[in-house]
This record gives sequence, structure tokens and C-alpha cells, in this order.
Amino acid sequence: MTTQLILDESNFKDILNGMVDGIITINSKGLILSFNKTAETMFGYKSEDIIGQNVSLLMPEPERSAHDSYIHNHLTTGIAHIIGIGRGVTALKKNGETFPMHLSVIEYPVKIEGDRWFIGSCRDITLQKQQEEQLRRSLKMDAIGKLTSGIAHDYNNMLGVIMGYSDLLTAQCNDQPKSLKYIEAIKHATKRATSLTQKLLSITRKRIDTAKVCVINDILRFNQQLLDKTLTPQIKISLKLTEDLWPTFIDKGYLVDAVLNLSINAMHAMPEGGELNITTSNAQINTLDAQILNISAGDYVKFTIEDTGIGMTEEVTSHIFEPFYSTKGEKGTGLGLSQVYNFIAESKGAIRVYSEPGYGSRFTIYLPRYLQEQFTNEVDRSITENEVDLSGSANILVVDDEHSNRELVKNILTSHGYTVFCSENANEALTLLENKKIDLVLSDVIMPETDGFELAHIISCTHPDVKVQLCSGMVNIKGKSITNETLSKNLLEKPYTSKQLLIRVHELLNK
Repeated sequence: MTTQLILDESNFKDILNGMVDGIITINSKGLILSFNKTAETMFGYKSEDIIGQNVSLLMPEPERSAHDSYIHNHLTTGIAHIIGIGRGVTALKKNGETFPMHLSVIEYPVKIEGDRWFIGSCRDITLQKQQEEQLRRSLKMDAIGKLTSGIAHDYNNMLGVIMGYSDLLTAQCNDQPKSLKYIEAIKHATKRATSLTQKLLSITRKRIDTAKVCVINDILRFNQQLLDKTLTPQIKISLKLTEDLWPTFIDKGYLVDAVLNLSINAMHAMPEGGELNITTSNAQINTLDAQILNISAGDYVKFTIEDTGIGMTEEVTSHIFEPFYSTKGEKGTGLGLSQVYNFIAESKGAIRVYSEPGYGSRFTIYLPRYLQEQFTNEVDRSITENEVDLSGSANILVVDDEHSNRELVKNILTSHGYTVFCSENANEALTLLENKKIDLVLSDVIMPETDGFELAHIISCTHPDVKVQLCSGMVNIKGKSITNETLSKNLLEKPYTSKQLLIRVHELLNK
């Protein structure tokens, strides 16, 4: 009889140790009676060290102090959820770290030695929580991006009108220095507003159009002097760059902006001075780490920007990549780190931040290793107003549902000799094309019923000799049903200057 009991206990332990979840059994006093291998790995305790201890040892406050009352209330009332059946809890490891855990508890159906036993099944859900947080953040960024894009589109239309008429006034006020001074002030304010709008629009960019093969080490070395001049002399900058760093396929300008944004934030976190360390290395990301980072497994270029500043709380860290979130009050726009996040995401990389108050901050960025041999270079547009006469005599059709935009473009073009026709929608434009000889159509993208891409498709089928130039205040936009990669790539982004418009018209008409 005794031999049979020992065999049963041995089999019972083997079964528990073979389970993927942590299994802990306790009695009615909360004392641990068994602790399987998974639980040992999960909590960092050896079974011989934890058995006989109160299970509250595995809980942080305030759950630890309340645990005995949970068991007492369950024994008294019989209500299952009191002892935490099937719920998320926070668990405590031996080394003091906490982690999220899903806990399921059942009561053993038979009393053992006159006492009631409870079996707890513990599952570490750290990865699940990280993925949920990543999804939540991605959805939030997508929603904010769509809202921002719509606002920026209308804003760019207004800025375009201000900028365009400022250019026209400049040409008419050459002999009025006082008026020119006022116009220059208007232009300066418009350029600042345009820069802010571009930052807003960068949140919604869906691809990096000017990406090229490059080595991050070369970019960092080339811009080290810029960093030295940007940061105060109190900040000591250290570059620790791994030799034979893998190449990556990114937009160099966006990378420099990202490094500057992160470095300037680090400088603000070190008002009394400190150290800024930038390191690079090659990294191989396995499947598990890739799931945590929300990227594909494979080879990545890793670079880290770490400071010795005041650090951030967990609450601040959870919001830093959100547009308009700033800890600088009126001195900050809250767009810097959202641009960094967007650039890295669109480069199919990842960024992670670790920070604690009083211990500085560390931003770690992963960018995919470049493996392909093919890439394209953008054609350098180098025409300037001084080199070429931008006047002409062609017939141009302007299509835009905004009256102020139509009138502005008409005034700019007619002042340079062009004959201009206007329509407020695609149907009017197609009617004009049937009755007038048109050389070039300038069309907005966002219009009711038929958008610019659809209009361009119809024109290419019915009037193949007519050239089309699309314009929009919303970058990297796709048509409702028909897209054209060439038109998308050569989109004239609002707000544009008179010079930019005239150069583009000249290029198209003289191809």
C-alpha cells in the first residue's frame, strides 16, 4: 500500500513537471505544497526553497497583504472569483521583477489529510501584453495620421494661396521697399507654417521615396560635426561604431533628422551636462525577439542612442511617440519623436526605449539589412528660374474644386504668357477638353465624385497627347480606384511657390 502511494506521488510530480504552464498547489493556509519546473523557471525559485512558504511571496503589494483574506473569503462564501480564477494578475519573481501573468485556480475535489487543496495554473503573458500594446499604439498612430492628413490637406491649400499671391505681389512691388518688407514677413511666416505642416504630413507617409543604400556609420561620421555644433559644449558625444557594419536601405535625410531629434531631446534631459553615446552593431533577430519588436526575423543594423540625463517615468515613456505629446510645454511641438517613429516603421524597422527617472534614457533602433543589389536613383531636377525663361504660350486647364486655388494658379500662369482655362470638377474639365485645344492639365487630387487619378486615366484614354500634372496637399495619396505610379511619384505637393509651379510646367511642356 505504501509503495503504491509513493509511485502515485512520483507520477504526479512527473505530470506536473511536464506541463508548459507553471503549476503551484497550496493548502487552505496559502502554503505552497508543490512547485513544478515551469514555475521554477518563471519565478526564479527552486522548488525545495519555496515549498512550505506562503504563496503571497510570489505577489507584489498590495496583492500580497490581501491574499490570505482572498482564501478566507472563498472558504467562507464559496465564490470562485474571489481567489482569482481566470484573471490577469501581476506576479513577482525572486529577483524583484514583476511580470503580467494569467492565473487560473481550481480546488482539488478531494481533501488531502483533512485539508482543502488548490491548484493554480500560471502563464506568463509578457509577450502577449507587449504585442497588444504594439497593436494599440499602431492603431492610435494610424487614426491620428488619418486625422492629421485631412487637416493638413486643407491647411496646405490655404498656405498655397498665401504663398502664391505673395510671389505675385513681390513682382509688382519692386520699387516699394516698405511693401516688400511686409511681403517678406508674410513669406517667412508661410514657410514656417509649411514646415510645420510637412511635419504633420510626415506622420502619414506610407513609403520612403528617396531611400538609398547606405551605411549608417558613414552618415554618423559625416554628421558628427553637425551634432557637436547643435548640442551644447557640456554634452560629451561618443561614437562607438562597429566595423564592417551591414548596409541598409533608408532615406539619409530622415535618418539624420531622427538622430538630431533624439540627440536634442537627450540634451534637454541633461541641463547640467552629461554624456551622449551612439553605438552601432550588426544584429540577428530571432523569431521570438521579432514578435516582441513586431518586425520580421532576420538581419538588422542596430544603433543605440543613450544619455545620462534625468530619465523618464513609465507614464511619459508610453506617450513619447504620439504626435503633439510634449514635455517641453510651449517650447515643443510634440512632433519630433512621432516623425522618428514613423520613419523607422516605414523603413520596416523598430524602435524601443528604456528609461528610468535618474538613470537616463536609451533608444535602440533596428533597421533591416540591405541584401538586394537593385535600387533606383531619383532624377535630379536642377532647372532654376535664372537658367531658363519660364514663360510660355501653351493652353493649360486648371482643375480644382477650390475657387481660390484656381484663381491663384490662373494668375501665376497668365502673368507668364500662358492661356488658362478653369474648371471645378472632372466633368467640366472633360467638356472643356472636347471643345478646346489643351496642352496640359493641372488637376488637384482630392475632388468630389471623380478624383485626380481617375480624371488622369480618362484623359490618357481619350486625349493621349494631353499631359497631366497632379497636385495635392496630401502627400503619397492614392486614387479611389485607379492609381498611376508615375503621377504619384511626380505629385506637386502643396503649398508650392510660383517658381516651383512654373518650373514643373516648363519641364512637362518641353519634354
